[in-house]
Amino acid sequence: MNIAIIGAGPAGLAAAWELSKRGENITLYETDKSETGGLAGAVPVNDTYIDRFYHHIFTSDTDVLDLISEMGLSKDMLWVEPKNGIFLNGTLYPFTSPMDLITLPEVSLIGRFRMGLAVLMAKNVKDYRSMEGVNARDWLIQKTGKDAYEKIWRNLLYSKFDKDADSVSGVWIWNKFKLRGSTRQNISKEMLGYLSGSFFRLYEILANRLKDAGAKIVYEPVTRINGDGGKVVVESARGATVYDKALFTAAPALLCGLCDFPAEYKTKAVYTKYKSNICMTIITKQQVSDYYWITVAQRGAPFVLFIEHTNLIKDADYKDKHIIYLSRYVDETDPFFQASDDEIKGVFFEYLGMLFPGFRREAVMDSYINRAVYAQPVVGLNYSKHILPFETPVKRLYLASMAQIYPEDRGQNYAVNMGRKIAKIMSEEKL
Repeated sequence: MNIAIIGAGPAGLAAAWELSKRGENITLYETDKSETGGLAGAVPVNDTYIDRFYHHIFTSDTDVLDLISEMGLSKDMLWVEPKNGIFLNGTLYPFTSPMDLITLPEVSLIGRFRMGLAVLMAKNVKDYRSMEGVNARDWLIQKTGKDAYEKIWRNLLYSKFDKDADSVSGVWIWNKFKLRGSTRQNISKEMLGYLSGSFFRLYEILANRLKDAGAKIVYEPVTRINGDGGKVVVESARGATVYDKALFTAAPALLCGLCDFPAEYKTKAVYTKYKSNICMTIITKQQVSDYYWITVAQRGAPFVLFIEHTNLIKDADYKDKHIIYLSRYVDETDPFFQASDDEIKGVFFEYLGMLFPGFRREAVMDSYINRAVYAQPVVGLNYSKHILPFETPVKRLYLASMAQIYPEDRGQNYAVNMGRKIAKIMSEEKL
């Protein structure tokens, strides 16, 4: 079969690879070569790459680890115990283990105990559907107490989902607890994984392996997708090409802009709201903190995550440069998302100086802003009832997007898993 795949992110590349191994003829479409890897894309620094958006994986991420192994990169995986923190009420606290939760002075002793127990017990919960009708706020109050919710979890939810925080399902926060519990080797030790040279290396090698196997990669945007007598027609600047099947791997709303779908399907496709992300990368001569990951749970903070990547990964190719990410989730229509790079940098740098008074702006060697419109689906109540099927109303046109990952949250591992799953479905369905 001749199959088109639109999107060279982890899901699209994984699907293309699986279909190619099954003997299918693949044409992969991506807007630009620099977009290979999607949100796992990277930029060159010295003789290596760094992520445009921060990444790490967990020991439980078996699908992406299998792919890393298949591409011959397992030897380049680095596993490190992180040191995490939380900035709360003007104070920075350790926030790595359940014991850190238990000793957090902002919450009463019983509240701290309930928080630690909730994290540890989450991995034993099997029936997530019982939580679908409960929002994260009520679930957290039930499990950890109102005191803990008001002082910690409320700020964390708002830092991630802003004005949509109260509509987020309890399933989302439960899965976060479950993931952190399952990746621990013991009660206090958590291991995070990173691919030396960035995860972009994985997707770059995968794209090259696809080309070696005979796949075509077209670096230009798709402008239209139509059905034609059981075939799928994909249009780009090069013209129209007819395929036996096609897979679209970006947000459902973007697919609706390319196809003529029934009104009912369009309504379902745009039901899931996304949060957009602003990520500022700072390259500096100065180590700013001792922590890898700091959650900024402070109302009014312009960024909600501080990630000092080089406190997790020591790479000689960084040549003593320190790499920091500052992250903020907002709506695409938010004025801050629409602000200029210089405006955002000014606000971020000012607050960074407040967070770390020893931070020196003159030590900054470079900085830049990356934006992603479709960065985080808002997982609302009864989310499973709103998930689109892989099959679309256009015969033999399929959809595989991060909005369809559930009950897990978006991430490289689940994108690769989805790519493999949809490849099997597409390959086995008869023409």
